[in-house]
Amino acid sequence: MPKVKVSSGLQAVREAAGYAAAIGLPWAATYISFRTTWLRGTPMALCFAVIAGISVFFSLRPALVAVATTVLCFNYYVLEPEETWALSPAAVLRSCVILAIGLLIAWMIHQMRDAHEKVRATNDRLHEHMDALRQAQQGSKTAAWLVSTKTRKTTWYEGGWEVFGRSLEELSAMPSPWLLVVEEDQPKLAAAEELTMRTGVPFHAEFRTVWPNGELHWLETIGMPTAEDPTLWRGVTSDITERKLAAEALIRSEKLGAAGQLAASMAHEINNPLASVTNLVYLARLHALSDEARAYLQTAERELGRVAQITSQTLRFHKQQSAPVEADLAETLRSILLFYESRFAGAGVTVRFECREASPLRCYEGEIRQVFNTLVRNAVDAMRHGGVLRLRVRPGTDWRSGSAAVRVTVADTGHGMPEATRKRIYEPFFTTKEDVGAGLGLWVASGIVENHKGSLHVRSRMTSGPTPGPSGSAFTLILPHGGCGGSPQMQPSTEN
Repeated sequence: MPKVKVSSGLQAVREAAGYAAAIGLPWAATYISFRTTWLRGTPMALCFAVIAGISVFFSLRPALVAVATTVLCFNYYVLEPEETWALSPAAVLRSCVILAIGLLIAWMIHQMRDAHEKVRATNDRLHEHMDALRQAQQGSKTAAWLVSTKTRKTTWYEGGWEVFGRSLEELSAMPSPWLLVVEEDQPKLAAAEELTMRTGVPFHAEFRTVWPNGELHWLETIGMPTAEDPTLWRGVTSDITERKLAAEALIRSEKLGAAGQLAASMAHEINNPLASVTNLVYLARLHALSDEARAYLQTAERELGRVAQITSQTLRFHKQQSAPVEADLAETLRSILLFYESRFAGAGVTVRFECREASPLRCYEGEIRQVFNTLVRNAVDAMRHGGVLRLRVRPGTDWRSGSAAVRVTVADTGHGMPEATRKRIYEPFFTTKEDVGAGLGLWVASGIVENHKGSLHVRSRMTSGPTPGPSGSAFTLILPHGGCGGSPQMQPSTEN
């Protein structure tokens, strides 16, 4: 409301100034024209200039008043000064001529002002539409384009998302954006273009491009010929990299889930004959005739016990919990080590386990077991030529909330990670173990920790310089008491 009042007040002042100028300026113009020698030859020029000026700076109504005032002024000062206000035919004719010319000037300028206002309004609307187009392109990660199939020239609209990782100027200077498409995907674009030119169906294709920073992006382009000229195509190109990654993650998760179910089923089926074999070995040991045979059978019984523990742990990995339970994380971590005893021995890895008395944690134990498995497996993979694996469980504090927590550390003396790798370890499908890794382990682990309202931190150091120094990585897991919430999001065991 205050803005409306201020605007109305300014409009009233402007209107009053217009009428004052329409009355005063014509009198001044005629007076100057009558008194100035060099203006007497063209006495109407200055007055018509005043009418034009009032028409430009004010509205039509003050301009009409200025025309009427001009007629009166010239009738009084110039046309008939000796017969003031005379209504002779000549005076009336001259007055009509002045009136007609003044009205014509005022009307023409009024029309020009209207046209200018319309152009300005159109430009304002166009700018608004362009701003909306820019916002839409940026928000949807798309770039609108116009391409000529005759010249192969592509015109990009301003404000589009940099789908190729390059500026509008750089793209516009290129002969064709196809030069930026991965070579293997170019035949798909050619086939889609040929189909559109032959049948008129909308142009649609998905392809890959490599950004200047080396990132691979998936793009989708959709367009169609214009109605006015079929050789001109309009459309948009969108960055669909996130959608592609999500789809690939879903497919891999489903495959890994099926593999986990298969492993659990096999472990369940193995348990039955395993129990029978264990019993038979026990009976054979009781009836063995020699001490050497009893020793062999005792060793076999112990190894069968380890196999039984492993199958039992496999079932526990896959089993989904409907509610959190009280779990001793130290015992959970110890049970993980059973899986890797042979790998520890084969790789020359020494395990050092430290445990301070920590309260049981209420959590989804199967999920936490999966996190531990991922961290231990990655640590062992980093120490292919031997090293020390340090495991520590102790009470701690969640610094974000100040609540009591359990702090678990898994540290290795492996090769460490560079800064670039450390920044990306929680990204899905990012892996440094191309042959054996799916790139999902730490991504899944971080999601599980987040579901438990916890945090996962990493420190790493690499050997560098002429003198080798200590290297390795340390993951610290902080799980607050009472932080478990939401439904369990059990994921199949994956490698990172």
